[in-house]
Amino acid sequence: MLYIIATPIGNLGDISLRAVEVLEKLDVLLCEDTRKTGLLLQSLNLKNKPKLLAFYDEVEQQKIPQVIKMLEDGMEVGLVSDAGTPLVSDPGWMLVRKCQEKGMAYTSLPGANAAINALVLSGLPMGRFAYLGFLPKKSGDRKKILEQYKNIDGAKVVYESPFRTKELIDEIKEIYGENVKIRICREMTKKFEEVLDGKIDGEIKGEVVVVFE
Repeated sequence: MLYIIATPIGNLGDISLRAVEVLEKLDVLLCEDTRKTGLLLQSLNLKNKPKLLAFYDEVEQQKIPQVIKMLEDGMEVGLVSDAGTPLVSDPGWMLVRKCQEKGMAYTSLPGANAAINALVLSGLPMGRFAYLGFLPKKSGDRKKILEQYKNIDGAKVVYESPFRTKELIDEIKEIYGENVKIRICREMTKKFEEVLDGKIDGEIKGEVVVVFE
């Protein structure tokens, strides 16, 4: 069976009991970065030592037949991303689709998700929201996507590099107007967690999620 396992986005204490239980019985664990996942497993003090198999965007398609063969052989296979919930701006959806096509068993173990966590921290209405994920690096391409969502009601969520956050904020204000409500959520669940408004003074550090409405 394939298990899609959410992992902490910063605070190790956010791992679920169910995730630990499944990790203890896996034969193989697919992961974006085997080193990072290895450190996570070490931190959890697991007795089980599943085989770690690199499974990132660039190799997902070519490794799917190998993974399907493992599942056909009755192996217990897990999938994690570097942090948070797999498939959300991370690899795995093509593997899930292949499991659907072949009628193979799979399930998702819910847990930490940066987009949902940022929405909760933002204090903005979240009855409806749009997830934009990672926007393109080029300003012109980013603006096109921001324009496409301009007339969609509800909060918008963007994953962004701390180095491009100020530029993104300027673009949001340019397109949505100076009165747009912006929250910058950084280092969520970690020691220096912080929620900032749209005014940036100085350098932004750490992992960033921007929510605006």
